Amino acid sequence: MIVVARGDKSGEDGIPMLLKIPRMFDPWGGFSIIGFGDILLPGLLIAFSLRYDWLANKTFHGGCFIWAMIAYGLGLLITYVALNLMDGHGQPALLYIVPFTLGTLLTLGKKRGDLQILWSRGELEWPCPHIELEGCHEVNE
Repeated sequence: MIVVARGDKSGEDGIPMLLKIPRMFDPWGGFSIIGFGDILLPGLLIAFSLRYDWLANKTFHGGCFIWAMIAYGLGLLITYVALNLMDGHGQPALLYIVPFTLGTLLTLGKKRGDLQILWSRGELEWPCPHIELEGCHEVNE
């Protein structure tokens, strides 16, 4: 996992494969790394929650987006805590981030009664008012 994230041995950084984050209290100036997959995959779920909130006319605090963002931040924080507890040995970030983000959306959906809609691709029962679908209007001659 770490070898793939760091890239080859050409001496160059593994950019755009990873982000390097300097460790705060490391006297040797080491880095923690996080791969773009650990950012992009949960980001798709968070973007889905933003889209759902927008289509369902949810408020900022009443929707799922802000809670998904907070859950992602907590999952990332737990990842770095686990990394420090394991003395810098690599930890799969998705192991901690996915339960936080997905668990938050499933819990909120169940609590608010939106789980069936979220599970069925987030398509609401009513169409979005600003999108006109082709073939929906009959032509009267």
